Amino acid sequence: MTPSQPIVIDGKVYDLYSMNLAVTSFYKGDGTEDANIAMRLIPTRVADGQVETTEFEIKDIALGTLEGDDTITQTAVATIKQALQTYINEKGL
Repeated sequence: MTPSQPIVIDGKVYDLYSMNLAVTSFYKGDGTEDANIAMRLIPTRVADGQVETTEFEIKDIALGTLEGDDTITQTAVATIKQALQTYINEKGL
């Protein structure tokens, strides 16, 4: 992943994000689907054959529900869901 703007810390340019992503989907009593999402974006750089991350400028995103969330989040979640559904179908799960 890449940040929308490179992150510069102490003169070092972190132009990548390492990412942790956890998605828990569930159904409510009325049959609608919801999800909990936790994402951590960790500034990362590769220099001289070494990978370096920093604890500064980490972005943590946590959503307990998708209800009423913004359009960008809804679009991202729909894209992730579709990718995972394709994976399930292709693997015959």
